[in-house]
Amino acid sequence: MAKTTTRPKPATAKKTEATGSATPDGAADIRMIPLDQLEPSPLNVRRVATSASDDAELLASIRETGIKQNLVVHALSETRFAVDAGGRRLKALKQLSEDGVIPVEHPVPCLVEDERNAILTSATENLQRAAMHPADQFEAFDKMIGEGRSEDEIALKFGVSVDLVRRRLKLARVAPEIIEQFRVGDLTLECVMAFTLTDDHDRQLAVWNAVKGGYHIHPQSIKRQLTETAHSANSGLGRFVGIEAYEAAGGVLLRDLFDDRASAHMENPELLERLAIEKLQAAAKPFEAAWKWVEVHLSVDYGAFRSFGRIYPQDIAPDPGLLAEEERLIAREEELAAQNDGEDWTDVETEEYYAIEPRLREIEALQRERQAYADEDRAIAGVVLTIGHDGVLRVEKGLVRPEDIPAAPEPDDTTADADGAPSPARPQVTPPTSSTPLPSSDPAATLRKADGISASLADDLRATRQHILRAHLAADFEVAFDAMLYALCEQALGRSYTNEALDISIRPFQAQNREVLHTDTVAQKMLEALEQDLATDWMKLEKPDDFRAMSALPIEDKQALFAWATGLAVKPQLSSDNRPSPIIEEIGARLDVDVAACWRPTAQNYWGRVNKGHAVAMARKLIGDDYAEERNRERKGDIAAAMERAFAETASETEGFDAATVARTTRWLPEGMVFAGATEADAKMTGDAPEAEEGDVPAADPLAEVESDEPSSLPAFLSGDAA
Repeated sequence: MAKTTTRPKPATAKKTEATGSATPDGAADIRMIPLDQLEPSPLNVRRVATSASDDAELLASIRETGIKQNLVVHALSETRFAVDAGGRRLKALKQLSEDGVIPVEHPVPCLVEDERNAILTSATENLQRAAMHPADQFEAFDKMIGEGRSEDEIALKFGVSVDLVRRRLKLARVAPEIIEQFRVGDLTLECVMAFTLTDDHDRQLAVWNAVKGGYHIHPQSIKRQLTETAHSANSGLGRFVGIEAYEAAGGVLLRDLFDDRASAHMENPELLERLAIEKLQAAAKPFEAAWKWVEVHLSVDYGAFRSFGRIYPQDIAPDPGLLAEEERLIAREEELAAQNDGEDWTDVETEEYYAIEPRLREIEALQRERQAYADEDRAIAGVVLTIGHDGVLRVEKGLVRPEDIPAAPEPDDTTADADGAPSPARPQVTPPTSSTPLPSSDPAATLRKADGISASLADDLRATRQHILRAHLAADFEVAFDAMLYALCEQALGRSYTNEALDISIRPFQAQNREVLHTDTVAQKMLEALEQDLATDWMKLEKPDDFRAMSALPIEDKQALFAWATGLAVKPQLSSDNRPSPIIEEIGARLDVDVAACWRPTAQNYWGRVNKGHAVAMARKLIGDDYAEERNRERKGDIAAAMERAFAETASETEGFDAATVARTTRWLPEGMVFAGATEADAKMTGDAPEAEEGDVPAADPLAEVESDEPSSLPAFLSGDAA
């Protein structure tokens, strides 16, 4: 065993040396004292025992390399010495003696001091020790590995555990620049360990530059940034693909080297998504022949399936074998619960009881899978395959897109039986229960990306192909007109929000409270009359027969469809809005739209929804002070009713106003309702317009008859008499 490098004193030293007498200049007295003459000192200040692992490391180090530091003792007698500093080393030596590794009289280097200095010496040694920096440990271990030593050998030489050696060697994955930051105290050991998630030093340094300016650098923030583009192996996507399949395809896996419980991260998201898409597409193959459409999605937002209509499988008799098993399991479950009577089950009974419920769910799923969908149902419905949050394939069958939900037929002899019930031949679709957008994804783009086809390249290819097609389409008016009209009708009449051929977007504006706003109005009657005459039978055909039939329509029918679809797409705005579209204002002016003839402010649509001050101000401005003061004394409901009468077309009859007042109230519109470019008389009637002059008379109202109670309430050009 190696000896101390401190010069030892002879074993036959003078008596004064044995008793620990200090020399006049205070020099230390070093002696080689037999182990069996040493014992723990009651003056040692260390009272809290060290951990068993620390003691084991010290024992291993002394066994391998011997004592590297002498003990500090004071003499109790000529043959007995108390160890004031070095109690753990003494304990390790005693253990080695008991194990037969060294003899009981093994010489131990000791510094002999006066008993009066024992407490000071013990405290000094325990308080002023500095542990070796982990970075220095790493470099020392790494150099020894380079010399050909094994991890076990290094652990023995340094008196540390093999696990500590391995943990320090893992720091070799960290960039030297980060290790230096660790040395100077800018990073904790835990933060350095977090960087070992990846071997890429450039990426480590990029993350370090991103986090170093923070007030407090936390290991989790480092891990989060290192894995921000990766997927956890425990995520639904990671579990669906699986680590083995991912690594077999060449994927890089990030693991936390210092935490066996931590999740691995899959560093190649494009590859992972490609593998998931391919697995989903393979699972979708069996459904493609039987259903109208099949889609695969990596994920689907919560509640998105409620945006589809639903069809359900036909009820059939359950499988007798499964039914018998289900009944037997239920009976056994009840038997176990009853016979327990508060006593603990045996292990076998416990295992049996808790296995029943999962099997019952399996039987229920198997019975459900046996139920078939009708052919006519599958003809309008589709299937979505996606990945559940638990990483299990999720298959949603019987989904009906809103545009594919068949309209309810008119009850007649062909669509109803004797009791008036709907014909069973027509698919019965449960309507959507949510307006959440339907799930969408682009599996082809995912696969192209994984194959190295960048998004910009794919865009260039599309642009080239589109340019060629555009050059041909621009030379043929008939095809271009029919294509545009078809795209318009697809959205305006077919309730479709996508186009297969053209980049056209028609988003019909639908007011939330349209039932209140539009019912029995002039505009609604006009639209209903126009819609009745639209040629739409071609839309009942399958693609592309519907396109051929529409193309064969007379030009008048095409023009009517075109105008109808265009009107449905007009955006809502007031001329007083911020940056209103001048095009919409010009359209209104060119059409000479008479808003006042089509809409009057009522208690429901206007006066009951404005504050009292506004109503009174309009009354004062357009009718007079006396009328306004009278309204000001009324409750809001009464004011609204009075203002409705005063601003109605019949104000001259019901309110007794003079001609000038009638001219103002019956043509008045809130600010922004009149289309820019309308006649000056109409502009004067807006909320902020100047008062009409005395003697002004109402302008002629071409649609005044529309809202009357007469049987013919439509304008002449829309009524049957105009034919």
